[in-house]
Amino acid sequence: MYPQSKSFSRKFLTAKFVLLSVISLQPATAASEEIYYGSRAGMSATVVSKSGIGTANAVIRVEHLPKNAKAYCVEYEQDNSMACVRRTMVDVKIPDRVSGNCTKKTWSDLSGRSYAFLGRHKAGDFAPDYAIKHALSGEILDGSSASGYGEALSVFQALCPGIAK
Repeated sequence: MYPQSKSFSRKFLTAKFVLLSVISLQPATAASEEIYYGSRAGMSATVVSKSGIGTANAVIRVEHLPKNAKAYCVEYEQDNSMACVRRTMVDVKIPDRVSGNCTKKTWSDLSGRSYAFLGRHKAGDFAPDYAIKHALSGEILDGSSASGYGEALSVFQALCPGIAK
């Protein structure tokens, strides 16, 4: 082992502390959250803020960004062009938020449809895990992608975590 001076050790420790401090100040680069507006690949909007999650006034604000349009173009349309991204940005008209009342277990999605969460289906039923009622028609979603079950359930889970696990 080589002898080190106190001065060298102190400088080394100071440099190490500064480096670790700078690294810890860097923002986390977690994947951004998304809310889906359709059943096709890439049909999503980016979450920009949340408030009242799990309460009677749950709100998630979203923006449909070029990266969302790009995901749709590449994953569903199989089109990697900027023309597809521009066209998708013009064509997709969604509200800037989803909202829910977790006390009443009701919510609205990015297509403007409203739903009510009725709980688990009975054991043995040939049905999805949960009963979700479309507020306007009164029909129970059948679990298919055509019924919008996946999008409706994922929005409810984001607004009211812990109810439908």
